[in-house]
Amino acid sequence: MATLADRIRAVSDLTSEQAEHLRTLCSSWQVLADLSFSDLLLYVRKNGDGERFEICAQLRPFTSQTLYPQDMVGTVVTQPEQPIVERAFREGRIWAQDDPVLVDGVPIRMDAVPVRHDGEIIGVVTKEGSPATSRRPGRLEQVYLQAAEYVSEMICRGRFPYPDTPVGDWPKVGDGLCVLDASGRIYWASPNAVSAFRRFGVKQNILGRYLDDLRIGRTPVREALDTRDLTDGELSSGESHILLRCLPLVDDATVVGALILVRDVSELRQKEREISVKDATIREIHHRVKNNLQTIASLLRLQARRLHSEEGRGALNESVLRIGTIALVHETLSEQPSDVAEFADVARRIGVMVSEGLVSPERTISLKVTGKTGRLEADLATPLAVTLTELLQNSIEHAFPDQASGSVAIELGREGRDVVVTVRDDGVGIPEGSLEAASLGLQIVRTLIGELGGSFTITADGGTVAVVRVPSKERPPG
Repeated sequence: MATLADRIRAVSDLTSEQAEHLRTLCSSWQVLADLSFSDLLLYVRKNGDGERFEICAQLRPFTSQTLYPQDMVGTVVTQPEQPIVERAFREGRIWAQDDPVLVDGVPIRMDAVPVRHDGEIIGVVTKEGSPATSRRPGRLEQVYLQAAEYVSEMICRGRFPYPDTPVGDWPKVGDGLCVLDASGRIYWASPNAVSAFRRFGVKQNILGRYLDDLRIGRTPVREALDTRDLTDGELSSGESHILLRCLPLVDDATVVGALILVRDVSELRQKEREISVKDATIREIHHRVKNNLQTIASLLRLQARRLHSEEGRGALNESVLRIGTIALVHETLSEQPSDVAEFADVARRIGVMVSEGLVSPERTISLKVTGKTGRLEADLATPLAVTLTELLQNSIEHAFPDQASGSVAIELGREGRDVVVTVRDDGVGIPEGSLEAASLGLQIVRTLIGELGGSFTITADGGTVAVVRVPSKERPPG
């Protein structure tokens, strides 16, 4: 799927840097939509045509009813249809309609804000709202609208979005908002912001105070005002956590104030801690299971040494290899932050383990792993690892008789939601009738793959090619 910057470049003659500026704007403009109680539409001049503009992005406010439930992206308008857009683009200044315009009987007020980048106008953002669908005017609404005008002016002057705008979701205006004057003193705070600070332990009135004087920890206010750049901070006290995002309001080269988005993230941090503890517990369980399996493998090795029967020793050594494979999967899972494993890593470790256990020093058998399956859940990775071990063991033991050397390739891939594992060797191939009298290893492979609802085929192709295909619940990479 094409990115917003790609779509902008496809319909305009903007450079990649200019398109990226518009993309960053659209990742940051929810604050403007909520402060202005307006739908936002981004207009880009279509392929250098001065009178045709295409809507490349759209955003609806959380603080008001949307005027556009339908998708407007891709709509092309001309200068006669939207003269205010063309005028704002051409003159490089904000244009507002003096009176609301009736659209389907609903009065709509539109402001057109030119988007400036490096001194050049590269697009226009329209703020479109209706007095009939907005909230009743009050002190909160007046402060919101005034803050929206500051942000609009910064867009027009090329100062918004900020140069170091972080990726990810922004705190919502409705979560809490404080407005600061040029010195950093709070002159207005929304009820939600006041409640967030109350839950944090601030009992006194915060209006007219500096946040840094409330003894709640170091806030990002001073850094934001000094650098004139967006700055994040988080305050913690016991189980209470408040996320602060400070947006300095800059007029030319002067800081005239700041907006602070306040979000109580105490519950979120508690859930993160619970998840962290759960992940650590799961990793510890995998680690202990791995240790126990390795202990069992060691006991089987001791027992094999005491046997006089070659057949018995071989059977125990094969069991040691299978147990080691399962232990290897648990070892990999113990190193992951979640209960899934990158199977390519598991396959490489299995290759090393099988080679060291079965290939004598007199033989040279190269083993190579290519491709990826992505991260697999544990209940798939374990049987698939055992399957891979059996196929590798089968190739090394039977494809290269009489101490012959050769190569074995493990090819990993995805086809839709299916995981595909191919083991390919350049050995002697499959003797006649060998599949009918299949070894225990191949019987294990067929049983495991059948239980997973997959398929298994083995053919001769200048050697032997074994293909395993199993469905996965995890989405393929990308």
